[in-house]
Amino acid sequence: MNKFITNFYGHSAVSTAQIAQHMTTNIAKTMGFKEISIVAHDSGRDTDMERWKRIEGFLAPVQGGELAVVQLPSWSGFEFDKVLTEQLKNRVEKVVIFTHDFIPLMFKPNFYLMKYYIELYNQADLVVLPSEKMHKILINFGLKTPVLIQEIWDHTSSITLETKPVFQRKIKFAGGIQRYPFIKNWSSNILLEAYSKGTVEAVGNVEIKGWMYDDQLMRSLNEGGIGLVWTEDDMEDEYFDKAYFQIVNHFKFSTYLAAGLPVIVPKGFAKEAFVQRNGIGFVAGSLEEVVSIVEDMKEEEYERLIENVKDVGALITDGHFTKSLIIEIEKALFLK
Repeated sequence: MNKFITNFYGHSAVSTAQIAQHMTTNIAKTMGFKEISIVAHDSGRDTDMERWKRIEGFLAPVQGGELAVVQLPSWSGFEFDKVLTEQLKNRVEKVVIFTHDFIPLMFKPNFYLMKYYIELYNQADLVVLPSEKMHKILINFGLKTPVLIQEIWDHTSSITLETKPVFQRKIKFAGGIQRYPFIKNWSSNILLEAYSKGTVEAVGNVEIKGWMYDDQLMRSLNEGGIGLVWTEDDMEDEYFDKAYFQIVNHFKFSTYLAAGLPVIVPKGFAKEAFVQRNGIGFVAGSLEEVVSIVEDMKEEEYERLIENVKDVGALITDGHFTKSLIIEIEKALFLK
């Protein structure tokens, strides 16, 4: 089968969006996909012809085929995503849109694009969405294309962790200080290790670990504690919404698990059931509850969680969930 997957370039090396696309592409390439390299570009000032020519250049290697997976957004604007998808439909039999983020819900000022994205998604043969919650929302806005739900992100790694995390009553959080104000408002005696740039004066016990490359981050997380996935209504981001946080897949969630850490996630989190079903952590309704969970945790309980996380983490670092998703895509499109 001649099959392709788009992969964008041009963002910072620390861009989670770029990291996720590259990781997905690298896994897909082990399953016979060919990469379509897309260079991120502010196409808002392009004429229609300039945009068309640019995309034609990116798609030059695609001379017919059975399948193309378009990872969206490309971060080059809606018109770019639209033309890219339409031109791929003219070249291959089946086109799949793999949603990493959904711009109309992610950014409040871009909600006006909802009807246009729905029209675009309805041109695809299949859409991959991060959660059933998002699927229900998009159905209400007119989505008709068949959908597969991505279970969780993988997090392949260049290193092998030889040790398992040690029982410690500490919380580890990967996220920026400005976006997550609870870091600087932390008032607990439980240590919060924040993997973020910048400095903060906190009421409680906070240690800013700084930004780290992936291998450093994995080793640091692997030392012990529990990984926190969290958001609040008063996040200092005029665009970001708590409701959106709860309907997408979070790369940091899989990063914690890949590093061997159990997790605490908020109630309503898209992958809450995954956490409970696999016995890999806790669900909390407030930061006070998060602190109580860590304070009350027993070493025996932590060790049980670690064993469960070890099994799930082995799948994540092997690319299992992306591979399984690709198999499901092919089955859905090519088996009657």
